[in-house]
Amino acid sequence: MSSNVDHQEDFHDDFEDHEGIDSGFYGIRPGIVGVLIGLALIGFMFALADGFA
Repeated sequence: MSSNVDHQEDFHDDFEDHEGIDSGFYGIRPGIVGVLIGLALIGFMFALADGFA
């Protein structure tokens, strides 16, 4: 059973050492685009509910 635990710890260490993972790689633009798409969708739904009058 200890060999299985050692294997899991090795996997975890390899994952932490991987330098290709960077959550801030794309910057702020995807967040801004997401907010704009969300606002456009909300506006479209209000227009749809109002019958595009």
